[in-house]
Amino acid sequence: MLQAPGVNTSTIGVFFMVAVHLVLALVLKLQGSLALQMIYLEGGVSWQGVTSGKAWQLFTHIWLHGNWSHLAINALLFYYAAARLSHVLSSWRIFTLFTVCGVGAGIAHILLQFFAPETPLLVGASGAGTGLLLGFFSISPESKMILLNISARNLTKGVLVSSALLFVMTPWLGIPLLSDLGYWLESAVGEMIFRTAHLVHFVGGLLGWLLIGRFFPKLLNANDLARMRMASETEATSR
Repeated sequence: MLQAPGVNTSTIGVFFMVAVHLVLALVLKLQGSLALQMIYLEGGVSWQGVTSGKAWQLFTHIWLHGNWSHLAINALLFYYAAARLSHVLSSWRIFTLFTVCGVGAGIAHILLQFFAPETPLLVGASGAGTGLLLGFFSISPESKMILLNISARNLTKGVLVSSALLFVMTPWLGIPLLSDLGYWLESAVGEMIFRTAHLVHFVGGLLGWLLIGRFFPKLLNANDLARMRMASETEATSR
């Protein structure tokens, strides 16, 4: 079940995303577009920025968004995934997984920029949010998304495969045949389809899917209990 808005992980995360964007809107109104552009250049992640010592960009880009629709999509994605995971993970573990997926996706993006300098600056929590979502799917493979009559297992495959395919079809990558398919797809549905960071979605989602098990607290097994009992008895005997 989803959480109701309140003092919980999903609500706090969304609140922080919205608060950051409200501050950006205020900067635009009071200081103008040049000041706002400087914030994005300093906070968004790029190969040039990180290699010049601005390592914080790997973290700050997660909380910046290009516009309100971009924010709304990522906020809903975070709220849904975090609310589901909150039943099995602490807030600290959820935010840590969110950050790890976001940073991993950011690293993949700047490596792409190294090989393809025309790759734009990256902002947004989509990589981190996709990581949370696929992390939840991996521990609840038979669950169904709201409004979608499809299992989480199949949806995970769909997200990873489609993101990978759309990435390699990106026209400016120039991959033979695949780039031609990309140009055709772009003419059919619009250029916005390749303005989305598909590599970020793939890497963030893959990290969440693979790493989720490491974020569960270690459970005691029979051997652990036996060792604890023996240690307790030894301590009692020595007194």
